[in-house]
Amino acid sequence: MSRLAVLADPHCDDFGSKIDAATGLNARWVDTVGMVRWVANDARERGCDALIVAGDFTEYPRPSPSRVAEIGDALAAFGGPTILARGNHDELRAGRSIVDVLAGARPGWHGFSRPGLTVVGDTAIVVFPYVDRHWLRAEPGMGKLPEGEILGKLAERFLVVAGALYVQASDLLPHQVLVVHQGLRGGMVGDSQTFLGSQSLEIDTGALGAIGFDAIVAGHYHKHQVISERPLIAYAGSPYRTDFGEERQAKGYMVVDVGDATTMEFVETPARRFVTVDYAPDASEFPDVEGAIVRAINVDPSVTTDDVQKAMERAGAWDVDSVTRRRVDAPEIAGGLSETLGPLEALSAYFADDPDAEPLVALGRELLEAAA
Repeated sequence: MSRLAVLADPHCDDFGSKIDAATGLNARWVDTVGMVRWVANDARERGCDALIVAGDFTEYPRPSPSRVAEIGDALAAFGGPTILARGNHDELRAGRSIVDVLAGARPGWHGFSRPGLTVVGDTAIVVFPYVDRHWLRAEPGMGKLPEGEILGKLAERFLVVAGALYVQASDLLPHQVLVVHQGLRGGMVGDSQTFLGSQSLEIDTGALGAIGFDAIVAGHYHKHQVISERPLIAYAGSPYRTDFGEERQAKGYMVVDVGDATTMEFVETPARRFVTVDYAPDASEFPDVEGAIVRAINVDPSVTTDDVQKAMERAGAWDVDSVTRRRVDAPEIAGGLSETLGPLEALSAYFADDPDAEPLVALGRELLEAAA
């Protein structure tokens, strides 16, 4: 039996403007890299034979060498064989990506910017990194095909290559696992992954599962989900929340035991929480914000944003992302004038949703006073 730790979509990068006092670096960068290190340590403690990272190491596709090194150091906490698949955020340069750089510097690491396979114990690990329409566009006769047709041909080609790699793997070892960074039919994207649409590649999960792999583990969709139990087809999901669209999602990685009966355990990470505070009912105490990235909504227009932010910080918020005022509905205006709304009230209502509302209203107040 082989025990595999499967991490996907860490998306390490700068988010927000908070600075980590200890390092002087972006605090969310420190957070995301720290989560990768946590997974590597936890996988080692659980006795995993290999650590697999199924793509999208960073948010920004061109990380600096120092940042690549930091991610590598975090993964190295695992201390064993490490298998890296390129994701759609991991840009190719001269045929190489971050996975080739990371794997090239460490013995026992294997990086795949192109389909291939490696071995862990009695299990062949087939890796199919991210592919898109450009994979076929350069071939003769493919350049002018409509998008829908090229995606259909690409999906067919994906299945052919995966099948060929399975045959090669099954000749070597009794068990085979496929690692992909791709959209699989039946999978659900995360709430905030609006970049995925009808013009992205989606693989027929039934046809892929019928090839014969013991398990198919995937990255690309940030929500952990099991599409099939036999064979196991599952998304690890991302280990860290990157925005409020993932506020209610469990985050973690998978431990997959491959053998005569393949099983999977989802291990939740201590990912930093995102909390939305509805100011109307929660204004007095700001419950449950300790250590979280927080936003406030429906804030009374008469309250300054600075006061709200300071109150949430006193309540233990790790970072305050935004403060949004409640919209004030102006009374109906007859003949172009309102009988109930004064000039300053009208000005406050007009700028209610503007982040610069306070200085604008203050300026308006000065002008009104000067004209009086």
